[in-house]
Amino acid sequence: MTTGTSASAPPRTRPRIRLRPFAIGIGILIVLAVGANFGYNYWRDSTLYVTTDDALVDSNMVPVAASGTGTLLVWRMKPGERVRTGQVIGVIRPSPSAAAPESLNVQAPVDGTVLRVDGEEGQFVGAAQPLAYVADLDHLTITAYIDETAIHKIQPGQQVDVTVDASGSTIYQGTVKEILPATASQFALLQTIDRTTANFTKVTQRVEVHIDLGSTTNSRLYPGESAYVRIHI
Repeated sequence: MTTGTSASAPPRTRPRIRLRPFAIGIGILIVLAVGANFGYNYWRDSTLYVTTDDALVDSNMVPVAASGTGTLLVWRMKPGERVRTGQVIGVIRPSPSAAAPESLNVQAPVDGTVLRVDGEEGQFVGAAQPLAYVADLDHLTITAYIDETAIHKIQPGQQVDVTVDASGSTIYQGTVKEILPATASQFALLQTIDRTTANFTKVTQRVEVHIDLGSTTNSRLYPGESAYVRIHI
């Protein structure tokens, strides 16, 4: 009978998990998910909406004009103040040689908020010279420019979602009010397209669309702010 120590069995090793193929697979799935989400959003937006980021908050800004020629003797306007139609906000004293030497009142042309003031007491002003600008901030609108290739999908009364850069993700609801029957380039002082030469380059024209926001009292919207528009079609 032989005695001896049996050779010990080699230790078992755990199978190594290969992380690289697993990570690559996860990365591919993430890319596919992002692409699918982007594709779905693009399909949804192009099918259900007409969108543009070429839009701004607009107002019926009205100039306060001098009622005659002379010296601005009294001036009671500051930016941000509210005025009423017909409110006396300044007095002009005509020059001694004027046919009617009586003082002239400067009155607010509309109800609204003073946006800008150009007049100063003691300043010599001419008749109809703009001294300030007033706008009704309680009834602001959106002016949007829509590509001519999509304008046939737009008509008055359609619902509109509006976001303004200054207000973050806040969504303002509006409706299409009117569509100007000409492209925006027709109103430009300098035409950017010359069709009389052989170097003509076709560019997509844009049509101006006005959007009614209803009451904008206390909305903290200001004329001229950039906006993004999504029109339901």
